[in-house]
Amino acid sequence: MNKKNKNVFAFFLSAIIFICILSSVACASDWPQFQKDKTNSGVTKDEAPTSDPMSDNSLSWERKLSSNIDIAPIVDGDLVYVATGDNKVYAIDKVTGNITWENSSSGSGFLLANIASGKNMIFVPTKNGRIYAFDADTGVEMWDVKVSSNQLNTPVTFDSNRIYFGDAESGGTGSSSDGTYYCYDVEDGTELWSRDSTSGGGYYWAGAAVKGNYLIYGDDKSHLTSVEKDTGNTIDEIDVSSVFGVAANEIRSSIVCNSDRLYFTSKGGYCFALGFNDSSGTFDTMNAYSAYIGPSVSTPTIYNGKVYVGSAGALSCLNASDLTNIWAFAVSGDVKSSPALSERYDTGNGNIYIYFTTNSADGRVYCLKDYNGNINPVEQWSYEEPGKTDWSLAGVAISDGWIYYGTDTGYLFGLTNKKTIRKSGGSSGGGGSGSANIFFSTGEAPENIAVFETSISYMSFGHKTTFEFYDPDNYVTSVYFDAKQNCGKQTAIVEVLNTNSTYATSIEEPVYKYLNIWIGKAGFANPARMDNMTVEFKVLKPEINESIVNRSTITLNRFYEDEWRSLNTEELEDREDNNSIYFRAETTGISPFAITYENVSEVVTIDEYKVNSSYTKTINGDFQNLDVWNTLSGFAMPERTENMTVEFSVLKSEINESNVNVSTITLNGFHDDEWKSLKTEKLEDRKDNNSLYFRAETTSISPFKITAEATLEAEDGDQNQ
Repeated sequence: MNKKNKNVFAFFLSAIIFICILSSVACASDWPQFQKDKTNSGVTKDEAPTSDPMSDNSLSWERKLSSNIDIAPIVDGDLVYVATGDNKVYAIDKVTGNITWENSSSGSGFLLANIASGKNMIFVPTKNGRIYAFDADTGVEMWDVKVSSNQLNTPVTFDSNRIYFGDAESGGTGSSSDGTYYCYDVEDGTELWSRDSTSGGGYYWAGAAVKGNYLIYGDDKSHLTSVEKDTGNTIDEIDVSSVFGVAANEIRSSIVCNSDRLYFTSKGGYCFALGFNDSSGTFDTMNAYSAYIGPSVSTPTIYNGKVYVGSAGALSCLNASDLTNIWAFAVSGDVKSSPALSERYDTGNGNIYIYFTTNSADGRVYCLKDYNGNINPVEQWSYEEPGKTDWSLAGVAISDGWIYYGTDTGYLFGLTNKKTIRKSGGSSGGGGSGSANIFFSTGEAPENIAVFETSISYMSFGHKTTFEFYDPDNYVTSVYFDAKQNCGKQTAIVEVLNTNSTYATSIEEPVYKYLNIWIGKAGFANPARMDNMTVEFKVLKPEINESIVNRSTITLNRFYEDEWRSLNTEELEDREDNNSIYFRAETTGISPFAITYENVSEVVTIDEYKVNSSYTKTINGDFQNLDVWNTLSGFAMPERTENMTVEFSVLKSEINESNVNVSTITLNGFHDDEWKSLKTEKLEDRKDNNSLYFRAETTSISPFKITAEATLEAEDGDQNQ
């Protein structure tokens, strides 16, 4: 690598690292192995569909593959990988569902061992005891090894340059036997160590977790084992049935490491929590809890002090501390899948979304919402289509706004919706751009976000920093300010909202659009770092009635210090085009915003009405008749009754009585998309030195205007004025 290329590489590497460490920014995650990572957490900061992904104009896809799918897909970069029961391996474009490559392994039948990715390779264990490595980009086979004469039935756990997995002699619905756990080098498929089961039980779906220097896994004889991950030497082993005093039976879930505890389930119907010593690799049997949930092979998912786990006929939520029950969501069929969880919208309120499948003839995929203090699960959506979603054994993978899962009928699904697809921002003032691979935890409710766009720029002391936005559905066009500090690369976010922001109270004025604008992490955008902060935005002409909306009243409002405050807003007249009106507003900070307006005329209940503008055009010459109209301000809506009457006044000082024909002064109402003159009469008995008074009859309340005929002088040649 030459010096120039090294510099370019270093620049991009530093940019990637910087973006990933921002507290409010998380890199869009892959889902490279079973339950996402080497601890089997099942938790991601990535977004996933929280509303029906099969609604109108859905972006979701389905792909019928060659045979049954009984493992969870994995995601690496732009590709989804899955293996089928006829020893095929597929790489599929995550957005389109198109097949990028396919290749063959061996050992047809029910492939129950989950594949994994690492070092740009895909590792595929098989039913006939072989393991394969394929190039992740091309599908070219890198190596394959005959490991055992038994079935390889556990998920592959990838860590550093090694993979870990187990085998079993028989399996099926009964107990397996003669199991061995293995460690292989991924570079060339060399065995580094193997350890035979001391209990005599096999390893069936019993995936391992890596915790520090140790590898932990269970077996079909209810034994739990901890070994040194580099050597396979035994550190600790317990009989779970004996320690917990229950008939645990087969442990067929993977082990989940969370803080100083391990969590797992068994076919005996229990969920277990057990203390683990990171420094010694030993089990703490004094820190042990169990709860009966029904027969389970589901790997638990732990988040925010709660355990989410599947069993026969339900998904349960338990207290992580003592496994007491919080709630259970009943379903038709068994939840053999392991829940996948998105924490994308948790801002301290515990808002999370849980995804799982059911293994039954009427199999479904579900999305549930949970939050702090909740005791009843909230079903956001579910999807079922007979002949396609039947018998879904494994769970889902989450990545970049999508979920992916397969079924025993051979269908692979990619589900999303428009709300969770991120669009790239345009080039920013600092030369950067928004990215579909960068996600932000602003905390706004996902169902309230109509448009989401990002922009990246550099903050350099003494220079103007500009964030520009190009999505046509985004009403904010730019945000800029003078930087008072060197803050490096920063990211701005605009969320166009369906209703008021989660962080704001209601606003009284009519609202055109609600917005959230964010820069950097929480609290970053303040006067200490930036000066002369400005937001430029647009209002679409087709979305307003220009005959009713008074464009001079269009204002950007900011919510801060627990109240809405209007900002100094001006129209950018030189930028107006056929579709949009553009505005600029000054602000001292970034927070929820609302674009408000006032109508040209609104109705109020008052005894006297006042003309607030007058016809001021001066023309000398011949006479001709002209329409003259004035706008009433401050109208409000009276009670709808028969014989509705509006009385109003015209100030003599605001009209030229020598030109204006007083008898033609008329109140006009706007309804049925047109102006209509109303029967108007002058109130002779109410005349005074300042005003003329009138009464008009109307059948409805709407915008009004006062018109009159005037005779004005015009210069020769200007008769067409």
